[in-house]
Amino acid sequence: MTARGGTSCPPFTYNPIAEKAAAIVNKSTDDYIDHISTYQPITDPMPGLKDLGYGGNKAVLLQGALTNEADAIKGALLQGHAVIPDCSYTDLGIDVRLNEATNNILIVYLLAGA
Repeated sequence: MTARGGTSCPPFTYNPIAEKAAAIVNKSTDDYIDHISTYQPITDPMPGLKDLGYGGNKAVLLQGALTNEADAIKGALLQGHAVIPDCSYTDLGIDVRLNEATNNILIVYLLAGA
C-alpha cells in the first residue's frame, strides 16, 4: 500500500481470488525449486484467475525471493515500479512462503484489474 501511496491511484483492494491465484503461482515456484514439479513455474496469472472466476482482464506478477522477508518484498516491489502506478490494477493478492531447500522467502504480489 505504501508503494501505491505516492500515486494518484486509490489503494489496492484485497481480493480473495487474486490471493488464491497468488498462492497457486507461489506453490508452482516452490515446487520447481524443490525439483518436484514437472512444469515450469507459472508466469502468466490470467488463465488461473479466469479459472477461479475473476472478472478482470489484466494481471501481473511481482515476485521476490531472498533469505529475509524485507529484501524479498523489496525485490518484488522493484519489479513493479512501472505497474504499481497503473490505476487499472485495482485488486491485490499476496502469498508468502519459505522454501525449505534454499531457506529463501518466496513472495508473490498478484495485481489484477480491468
